[in-house]
Amino acid sequence: MYSSLNLLALAVAGTATAKTIVINAGQSGFTFSPDSVTAEVGDMLEFHFFGSIHTAVQSDFSSPCQMKSGGFDSGKISNQADGSGDVFQVMVTNTDPIWFFCSTPTHCQGGMAGVVNPPSSGDSLASYKDSAAGTSSSSSGGTVQGGVVVPEGSSGSSSSSATSARASSTSQASQSSSPASTTQASKSSSESPSTTTSASKSVIPVTNSTAISVSTSAAVVPTSKASVPATSSAATTPTFAPVSRGASLVESVRKAVELTVLLGLAVIVAAY
Repeated sequence: MYSSLNLLALAVAGTATAKTIVINAGQSGFTFSPDSVTAEVGDMLEFHFFGSIHTAVQSDFSSPCQMKSGGFDSGKISNQADGSGDVFQVMVTNTDPIWFFCSTPTHCQGGMAGVVNPPSSGDSLASYKDSAAGTSSSSSGGTVQGGVVVPEGSSGSSSSSATSARASSTSQASQSSSPASTTQASKSSSESPSTTTSASKSVIPVTNSTAISVSTSAAVVPTSKASVPATSSAATTPTFAPVSRGASLVESVRKAVELTVLLGLAVIVAAY
């Protein structure tokens, strides 16, 4: 039993050996050239169409010029006389014989047919064409199926180049968000608190209730060392000497004695 590693190795090996097989339709009249090819599983059949309207449609050997159920169909493709334009690509999934023809009226009957992986004996392309010549019409699905229609040059090295270009663009985009840029952003962010702190420590002196305009860029005066000049109203505030409790009692006694003496004198004067 193959391990997952072995299966991966086989898949990579199969991809590395896969090839593109070009088949030209209508380059030399109503023919496919080459009209007989050998392909391996994973190979790509690539049909190139020259001028006029041509198709590439799969059929059974026993039903020439008639589309096979579940077979491929390129749909009608009309290119420039030099073949520039769209191509039809079909992936080979097994090594069984693949019979194909052009469904444009009279083309298949005129010998425009071909085969992939022809049998080593028995059914032959020559026999298929002979049978096709005796048919009265051709049939197809009329729409693309079993493959893809792409602009010429979209496969092979062209696709690889496009993929490399996309990878390069992605790499450059990733480098634009480099750690250096992140570090600078972090540094700028770390410097912000110190600026805020400096602003919060700024002291605006006030003298005699007169407002003074101070620029935010002025030097910082630490609050612990700042001195606020006294206003003129502080100079007119009266001061009182502290009075002890004992002195207050003596003064009360003295006043009481004086009052008693005065009352006694008043009584004596009244008596006389």
